[in-house]
Amino acid sequence: MAQCVVCVLRLINVKMSATGRLLSLDLQNEDLKMSDHPPNQPSPYAAAPEAGGSGSKSGGGFVLIIGLVVGVVFMLVACGGLAGALLLPAVSNARLAAQQMSERNNMRMVGLALHNYHSAHKQLPCAVATDVDGRVISTWRMALVPFLKGGVPVPARPAPVAAPVPLRPIGGVSTTETNVFAILSPNGMFSSTPNARVRFSDVSDGLRWTVMAIKLPNRSAEWSSTKNMTPDEAFGAIQSIKKPEAAFWLMGDGAVSRIALPLDRKTFDAFITRGGGEPRQ
Repeated sequence: MAQCVVCVLRLINVKMSATGRLLSLDLQNEDLKMSDHPPNQPSPYAAAPEAGGSGSKSGGGFVLIIGLVVGVVFMLVACGGLAGALLLPAVSNARLAAQQMSERNNMRMVGLALHNYHSAHKQLPCAVATDVDGRVISTWRMALVPFLKGGVPVPARPAPVAAPVPLRPIGGVSTTETNVFAILSPNGMFSSTPNARVRFSDVSDGLRWTVMAIKLPNRSAEWSSTKNMTPDEAFGAIQSIKKPEAAFWLMGDGAVSRIALPLDRKTFDAFITRGGGEPRQ
């Protein structure tokens, strides 16, 4: 828009320069005509003085030029505002799509870390690990840290430290929060019983049809805490999702998919159990 204004001002400058040259030529011609007459005689070309003087004409032209400049600037500003109003929804949708793609990719990294943990320990990490006195010494998220890209070992009962990037929500308020949860149930991929072991071989429905974890846009917790979700809590959180928010399943085979809504409770219960009777394909 600034370039357009500069161009308009340059055109006005050229116009005024040309007008000045024409006025100069007219004055020269007038002098030549007046030189052909004897002295002390009035020129036939002489005109009576105008009441308003020449200043009124030049002043009127200047006002007209200023009005044109202001009009052009106003039109450019109005067109720019209209274009911004039309582009704003598209920019917002593109930003949201990019955010959801990042959430999906982070969930894939969590799934890869779980599979690498299982390869190393022949089981999934315990949802909560305790010592003989019942004190919490680790959680499944803490156990994954060495298997997540950029992760650092975390001591038991750590002070708040930044969560590994794949566990964080995109655009989260705090770097210590997570929106990735295990759904704890006796027949799930993560047992509600401390120190309970679950292996991939225990999944009779097939890893493709069994949920390991979920990523929710409307829930968060301290990443190193023992906070996870019961089936009722997870189902309630999914039902409260508002468009255009998106939640994601992490399936047992490592696949990540967006949770399709509406979701009925029967389908939900079948997905979160490792022996719920879903057809294997």
